[in-house]
Amino acid sequence: MPRIVTALLLATLAAPACADAIYKYVDADGHVTFTNVPRAGAKLIMQSPGSGSSPANPRKKTSISQPQADSGGIPSIDSGTQKQRDQGRRRILETELANEHKALLIARGSLLEAQQKAGSKPEQLQRLRDEITDRERNISALKRELGS
Repeated sequence: MPRIVTALLLATLAAPACADAIYKYVDADGHVTFTNVPRAGAKLIMQSPGSGSSPANPRKKTSISQPQADSGGIPSIDSGTQKQRDQGRRRILETELANEHKALLIARGSLLEAQQKAGSKPEQLQRLRDEITDRERNISALKRELGS
């Protein structure tokens, strides 16, 4: 027990000593070193949220333009990128719709099978009916989302 308490105490005391920034340094032989100590030629790759400055090489945004005055500060996206996103979203929704149709057929089959069994409990039948209702709601919502 004293060991656990000691370990927890040390972990608590060590938490404030965490690095504010992580640097990546690659030497002439190609060895990669990650450190919290800045050195010549090292690149800043991660920084704590409250440390102030930003990484040396932030990720560049390619398809999003600068905010426009009439858009209320919301960046605009070029039409080609938006069209790709819309097509991808539609494919995902269509896949989900097909999966829900399959699950509905399975749920209906399970209910029919349970109704034909002599020893089926009313709770089991109600659970199967609820599952069918949920699948039908999901299908309805997906159709609305797809606009069909």
